[in-house]
Formats: sequence, structure tokens, C-alpha cells
Amino acid sequence: MVVRSAAVLLVYVVAIALFCRSALVSGFDLGFGERGDAIIEIAILEHWRNVLAGVAAWDTSFYFHPYHATLGYNDGYLLYGLVYSGWRLIADPFHADTLNILTFKTIGFAAAYALVARSLGWGQRTGLAVALLWTVASNITLQAVHAQLQSVALQPVAMMLAIATVRAEQAGRLTRARFAAMGLALLLAAWLLTSYYMAWFTLFSACLYCACWAVVTRTWRPGDWIALLRRHAGTILAGVATFAVAILPFLRLYLPKVRETGGEAVDDMLGYLVTPVIDMINVGPGNIVWGWLFLPLFALVHRLLPDDPALPGRVLGGEHEAGFPLLFCALALLAAWRIVATRRIDGCRPAPATLRAFALAMIVAWLLTIQLWKASPWLLVFHLVPGAKGLRTISRYQLWLTLPLLLIAAAVWRQRARRLFRRRPWLAAGLAALLVAENLSAETPAQLSRAEQRAALMHISPPPPGCASFYVVATRPTEPLYISRELHARYPHNVDAMLLAELWRVPTINGFSTFNPPDWDFAEPRAADYDARVRRYAQRHRLRGLCRLDVRARPPWSRVTP
Repeated sequence: MVVRSAAVLLVYVVAIALFCRSALVSGFDLGFGERGDAIIEIAILEHWRNVLAGVAAWDTSFYFHPYHATLGYNDGYLLYGLVYSGWRLIADPFHADTLNILTFKTIGFAAAYALVARSLGWGQRTGLAVALLWTVASNITLQAVHAQLQSVALQPVAMMLAIATVRAEQAGRLTRARFAAMGLALLLAAWLLTSYYMAWFTLFSACLYCACWAVVTRTWRPGDWIALLRRHAGTILAGVATFAVAILPFLRLYLPKVRETGGEAVDDMLGYLVTPVIDMINVGPGNIVWGWLFLPLFALVHRLLPDDPALPGRVLGGEHEAGFPLLFCALALLAAWRIVATRRIDGCRPAPATLRAFALAMIVAWLLTIQLWKASPWLLVFHLVPGAKGLRTISRYQLWLTLPLLLIAAAVWRQRARRLFRRRPWLAAGLAALLVAENLSAETPAQLSRAEQRAALMHISPPPPGCASFYVVATRPTEPLYISRELHARYPHNVDAMLLAELWRVPTINGFSTFNPPDWDFAEPRAADYDARVRRYAQRHRLRGLCRLDVRARPPWSRVTP
């Protein structure tokens, strides 16, 4: 028992060290995310801290004043906010944010290990291998620049609850089955209020699995489903009823915002689908094993359209670096083929129907994200499936698919891997090292310097007495260009205002999010008409006690005349 626990702890330490190596090397100065999105995320986490302190309504932040239910303009970060608020008892906002991510990575590692070793019964070695490769997965690591996506750590927890529900139901332990179903429902509802993408992908994938299971087991007729529902009505009702109640806060928050904003535009979504082959294995030019494959592609795009130097990054970098390393991708696809087409595992053992349905569903899910110019099967999902219009970056589905593909590969190759370790241990160790190494990259998602942000923001004095709300012209005397001129005009001053408002607990009219209020017009803070736009907004909303912050002025605070 001690040896087993020590092995788990050792692999966990290695996995976390590889994931957060940039933060470690920087002495934990660098946190996950970058100048824009990371500050927005920390502001939302501070909102939940304010909710727990009793100074803010759960659905209304201190930014986008005086609008209500402003949390609905972005991901809700509920579970993140609860964990973060605990860390804030001993850490500042930037360290607490990093510790929050590491907490969820720890949950993910432990849950993935438990899923494989215990729920699936595949043994400790397979469990550690899957947990390690999932924790350091290239796409999940690179996309940690968007911290909310690390909530994918809840995926194996949901899988274990689903498995526990089915097994308890089959064994006739109905009370246990119903409690597991209710736990799964509560998790999914909280997940939706934390990170919409990963929770929605979980629900959609579950529906795909059910459809594929019906096809594989030939129980797709209405009569078969009615009989199934009758046999398990109690457990199904317990789960559905719990979910229907628990999802009410999510619906109350987001449905009005969907009606207000219309959701994501289809043209915007089309830019973030998966290009066949390229995006499926896109680990970025910084990958230490496969990066050389993408350097010529970046050069080719630049050569074709040299007048747009940012084009290679837009079509190949950023959100597109969500693919799978080549060796792992090959092993997973070959394993899926064996399960679905040959219906065999390890040569002679038949693949159970549940595994065949799972592999088929995951491959179908992946194929749905493929883009052929402006055509894609995802267009059907976008227009027909509830909630799909809330998704723009469909390539993120590949992050969710990482664990399922690891499970598919483990199901087929684990016995052969054990035999290889017994017969040719050095070759097996080399292949294992390669599977880990092909996930590592010189690129890093840890880009936010704690020291730099504290130096820039923490010295700013709060609004003077009599200021009921404020807006920002400049929070920093100088500001390097943020990505592009267009984004620079929107992000820096607005996101700084969001964080300062939450820290000071004083409302700001500024803010920037996935969606913004209908009359938001606070870009270009140094434009000649910026103050006039603010005054019109203040008059429209009858704001009193509005103050102006410009750290370049002396004094930095001034009152706005109505």
C-alpha cells in the first residue's frame, strides 16, 4: 500500500511539475493566462469572493455598472470562485489564481487515476499512465492561457459518477444509484455556471454516446427506449429532476443574455473549426518533438499573404494549437479502428458494446468539428442543438476529447504495453518517454507576471469619498501594444477597471467580456470623444457621483459633472 501510494505521489509531482514548469522557473511570478483574459478571469473570481463576503449579488458584478446580471456576459466561474476564495485567505489575487488552477489540475489527476485504476479496473500502471499523459497533454496545457478550460478536470469525476449510477442500478442498489445520479446532475449544473464550453461538450457527448449505444446494441426502436425508461424510471427521474432544479440559476442568468446578444455569429464560429489533418495534430511550432512540422506551414502562409504578418498566427496559432501529438494520435485512431471496425481488443478479446459505442461516439464527435472551407457538419449542430450558439471556438472540443482518446488507446494497448515492458523494458521506457515528451512545448500559457501587475495596479489609490462609480482613461502611464491596435483599444483599460472595481468594491461602467451590454462604447480611451461618450452613457443611465481615473494626471481622480 505504501509503495502504491508513493508511486502515485511521485507521478503526480512529475506531472504537475511538467505542467507548471514555467511558473516554477519564474519563482511563481508567472501565472496562467495573459494580459487581457487572465485579468478578466481574476476579476470574476474576485466577484465570487465578494459574493461570499456578502457585498455583491451572485449574478451582478462591480463592472458594467449599472446593468444587472452582468455575470451572464461571460463564463460564470462558480466552482473556480469558491476554490479561489479559499486560497485568497492566504494569498494575493495572482498567486490565488495560480493555486486555483493547480487545485483543479490536482483534482483532474486524482480523478483520472481513480477512473482508470478503480472504476474501469485497468490497474495502477494504466491509471498512472493515463493520469500523467492527461495532465501534461499538449492541447490542454497550451490552452491554459484560457483558465476556464482547465475545468475539463471535472470530466473524469462526471464519468465516474455516470459509471457508478449505471453499475448500482444494474446491481439493484437503487438508493446508491439515485444518489450518484443526483450527484452527477449537481456537478453538471455547477459546471455550466463555471465553464460553459466544457460542460456543454460533456452533455452533448453524453447524448452522442447514448445514440451510438442504441445503434451498437440495436435498441434504437421507440419501444426499446420506452421499456428502458420504465425499468430505470426512478433513477432517471431522480437525476433529471435534480438537474432541472439545479440548472435554474444558470438559465435565469444566461437565457436573457442570449436573447439580448443573439449568441455567437456563425461566421465567427467558422473561423474556429478544425482543419482536417493540420489542426487535428496541431501542437504548435514550439513543440519539442513535432514543432518542426509546423514551421514550414507558418512560413508558407506568410509567403502567400506577406501583407498580413499576423495571418499565420490567426490560422495556425492560438486556439488552433489544440491538436494531439502525432504518436498519440496514431495510437488512438488505430485503437478506435480496432474497437469499432474489428470489434476486437488485443487481437482476440471481443470489445464490449459499451466500449464500441464510446469509441464510435468520440470519433463522430471529432468528425463533426471538421471544416472543409465554409462547409462543416458542425453547422447542423450549431443550428439544431440547444446551446450550440453559445460556442464560438469549436476547436476546444479537442481538449475535451483528449481523455476519451486516452481511454480508447489504453483499452486496446495496455496489455501489449505490459508485455513489452516485460520483454523489452528499455524500448518500452523509450516509447513512454516519447509519449510524454511529445506533449512538451517551448510555448507557455504562463504569461502574466505577478510582479508587473502588482507594480502597475496595487499602488493606485481607491476612488475618493463621494465617488459612487468610476471609469478609466488610463491605469498605467505607458502600455505596450496588446496583440493588435483593435484589441489594444478595447482590452487594457477595461480589464484593469474590472479588477480594480472588484478589489475596491466600487462599481465601474467599464468592462470587457465575451459579450458586452447593448450600449457599451468604451473603446479608444485616449480618443478625443471618449469622455463625451462616457457623459452620454452617464446621462442615459442617470448616474450620479461618477469619477474619472487617469493615472497620468495629477491628481489621478476627478469628478464628472453631470
